[in-house]
Amino acid sequence: MVSSFTWLDYSEHERRQAMEVIDLFGEDETRDELGLGTIRDAFADLLFPGTSTIQTRARYFLFVPWVYLGLEQRKTASQLLAERTRQVQGRLRDALIKGGEENGVIGFRAGLNVQRLPSSVYWFGLRNWGVLRFAGTEDDYRRNLDPFYDRVHGVAVADAGESADAVISNWDPHIPDPPTDWLTKASFELTLEESEYLYQRVATRAPNSLLAHLLLSRQAVADDEEFPWDVEYQMPLSRELVDQLAHARNLSEVMHGAALLYNLLLAEQKSGGAFVETYRERLQQWWDRLSARRTELLAWDRAAFWRLMRERGTRVRGVTRQFVDQWLNLTFAAPSLSAVSDAPIARRLVTDQERSVKPGRARIGNERATENWEGASGSAQLNYRWNRPVRAVVNDILGPLTARQERKAAGARA
Repeated sequence: MVSSFTWLDYSEHERRQAMEVIDLFGEDETRDELGLGTIRDAFADLLFPGTSTIQTRARYFLFVPWVYLGLEQRKTASQLLAERTRQVQGRLRDALIKGGEENGVIGFRAGLNVQRLPSSVYWFGLRNWGVLRFAGTEDDYRRNLDPFYDRVHGVAVADAGESADAVISNWDPHIPDPPTDWLTKASFELTLEESEYLYQRVATRAPNSLLAHLLLSRQAVADDEEFPWDVEYQMPLSRELVDQLAHARNLSEVMHGAALLYNLLLAEQKSGGAFVETYRERLQQWWDRLSARRTELLAWDRAAFWRLMRERGTRVRGVTRQFVDQWLNLTFAAPSLSAVSDAPIARRLVTDQERSVKPGRARIGNERATENWEGASGSAQLNYRWNRPVRAVVNDILGPLTARQERKAAGARA
């Protein structure tokens, strides 16, 4: 089945992407310098729906509903909601720190001055997983809360059957209740009930995704599994997932060379050439990895790859598709690394693509633009959110489920 976004989803999707761009702007290793972000995000949404690089830990999928449900129960007015939400999420931050948490705490350093509250970070994912039933943005939700209270009151006083079309809840009614002290002292550790709930949400809303497969097979992500294709899956993947993962891997590995060449060009341009040797070595490592998979890559069904993008409704710019195809053709035809890294046609291809992506702001050919370049800009290989947040989210949810499974096994052996 091919999924697609409604207009409201699309609006929120664009907002989420903008937030990710802002979040990643200062992280040289993850910047999208060559315009592959649309394709990257399409695969990330396909494999790990509801996730975002600005998320951190799985329990925020419950913290945020608890924040809003508490305010709804107190019938907080729409005009007060933004400020009250910020206050409660500030208390949550303090409770997590008091509980000993540090990594993954949103606003750990900024406190109440944090620009992205957990609610804005997780809003899209909450709706994607069906935890949130309201169809609009967070701002829409706040504006519509006063009318929501009126509708709920109307349902309460009306006779059964007279208000069948009324909106009863903005949130899934099966959300586990929060601990009584969660705003005093909290942790990211899920209870078994919470873990089962989040697992069921993913399994129900995205049953064919790789995220659901990992949870269903109780397969935690190991530290040395850098990419989703590094995993030795305990339960066989569906044919559909095998194909999706193969497309994602091939794109990631081949296009990584373009990112490395881009950085090599910057290194050659920067005064002193301090990073030139580093990127030549990284390109050699890239070429060696591709050479080991040459037979598989030459058999890659690229028509099927682009068809999948169309079926997903991914809007890839014509110039970006042309860039990808030309880079693939050039790489597969090259007899040696130098035929790529030192070839004028390859260097021109990368240069033109940057200019297309960043008209008037391109670094290549502009020595002043590399003065503040610190040695890495978009040089990391695409991992489709695997390292953040998928690894943490999967392991968080599986923790209690795996522990229960181990207890049962131990009991059976006894």
